[in-house]
Amino acid sequence: MIADFGYGVLVVTFLLALFSVGTAVYGARTKSYLPERGRSQSGRWAESARRAMLLTFPLVTLASLALIYLLVTGQYGYQYVYSVTSNSMPMYLKITALWGGQAGSLLFWSWLMSAFASAVMLRKWERDREFLPWVIVVLSLTLAFFLALTIFFENPFASWWQTASGEVAAMFRPAGALPLTPSDGMGLNPLLRHP
Repeated sequence: MIADFGYGVLVVTFLLALFSVGTAVYGARTKSYLPERGRSQSGRWAESARRAMLLTFPLVTLASLALIYLLVTGQYGYQYVYSVTSNSMPMYLKITALWGGQAGSLLFWSWLMSAFASAVMLRKWERDREFLPWVIVVLSLTLAFFLALTIFFENPFASWWQTASGEVAAMFRPAGALPLTPSDGMGLNPLLRHP
């Protein structure tokens, strides 16, 4: 349930980043960011893109917290949790296992990117208003790229499923598959631990 929530939040954030790109490009092309255009209907596109970009940070934070919850509680039915944690790990290592593998690391970088983008969006843009839509486009495209990698290629919320032909890690249940929940995980990569 938490994994479905985290995955859904990532998908919504990805769509929001794409929306931000589209509205920022439209706002830049119509020059709707200029003060002399007033607050007309077309004048709100750049502001809409800015607000969409600001929403990405709390959403990626929710997805990251969902994954941290799965890591801390030892939900080994999820492939990422199984591959980076174990019962013998202390709590602080379970939390830092968020970036212990590629899927979690991409989510962590998406979180950092959205935090940076939100900080940039909160800056005062009165003097450089004409640059704002293009800054939003670059930040949103970069964030959308990281989110696309996380959602489509390295999903940290993929579950283990037992099929007739063997084990499968997938987000959605394959036909005829049963959930597979190991009793313990593999633990963190020894190269990532310090004595």
